[in-house]
Amino acid sequence: GEINMVRTDLRCTVLDRRTIPLEALPVDVAVDQIADAVLAQMAADPLVAAVGISLAGPVDRHSAVVTRSAFLGWENVPVGHLIRERTGLPTVIESDVRALTAAEHWFGAAAGVTDFALVTVGAGVGCGMVVNDRLVNGHHGGAGHMGHVPVTASGPLCESGHRGCARAYLASSLMLAQAAGVLRRPDLTYDELVRLAAQGDKVAARVVRDAGYALGTVIGLIAAISAPRKVLVSGEGVTMVPLVVDVVRQRAREIQHWAVPEVPIEIAQFDFVEWARGA
Repeated sequence: GEINMVRTDLRCTVLDRRTIPLEALPVDVAVDQIADAVLAQMAADPLVAAVGISLAGPVDRHSAVVTRSAFLGWENVPVGHLIRERTGLPTVIESDVRALTAAEHWFGAAAGVTDFALVTVGAGVGCGMVVNDRLVNGHHGGAGHMGHVPVTASGPLCESGHRGCARAYLASSLMLAQAAGVLRRPDLTYDELVRLAAQGDKVAARVVRDAGYALGTVIGLIAAISAPRKVLVSGEGVTMVPLVVDVVRQRAREIQHWAVPEVPIEIAQFDFVEWARGA
C-alpha cells in the first residue's frame, strides 16, 4: 500500500506531494509513518497548521475514530488523537470517499452544485452525497456504503457471502477473479481486463458489462432517493466505465422515477492526488 500526501494552501492548491510506501498495516507502524511524514512537511513549511486524513471505511469524524476499516484491518482506532499527540496539530479524519466528495464540492467538478452524488469504483464501491449543500455523514459516519446493495439474485459471490451484490460485480479484485478463472490467466491485471473488453474479448466484455449494470443499479438507487443534480463516477476502477456507459445510464434510468428528469452521469478523471486534496 501507499500513503498519498499533499501539502496545500487554504484554497487547496497543491504546494507539495509525496507518495510514501506503507510498510505494514499494524496501527502503530502506520501512525508512525503518517506522523513522520507530517513532521517532515512541518519542517519544510512552518505555516502548516492542520492535518487531514482520509481512509477507507466508516469514520466517526466527530470523535476522529476509525470505526472499522476492512482494508486496513482496523477497528475503533483513534487515529486523529494519535496523530495530534505526535504532531501537536489539529487533526481531522474522514472516509476517503466523503473527503473526495468534499473536494469535488468545493474545488472540482461539482463546485457550486448544492445536490450531487459521487460514486467510486475500484478496490471497493463507495458513495458520497451532498444534499442541500451539505455533505451527508450519517450516524457514526456510516452513510454511503453501497457495496452490498443487491443487484441480482444469482450473481457472483462477494467475500461476505452475498450473491449478486454491487461489490461482487464491481470490486476490481472480484472482477479479476471472474475473468482470470475462465481465461486461465491467473496473472491478469485490471488494466489488461479493461483492454481485453475494449478489444471485444467475450469473457472480459461480459464481466465489464455486468459491472456496468451493477454500477447503473447503484446510481439509479441513489438518484431515486436523493434526486441529485448530477452523479460523478470516479475511483481507480473508473477506466472500465466509458466502455459500458450506455448500460450504466440505461439501468440507472430504469430505476429512477419516470416523471423526474434523467440525472446526468459524469465520469471524473481519477488521481490519488484528488483523494489527498479531499483529506
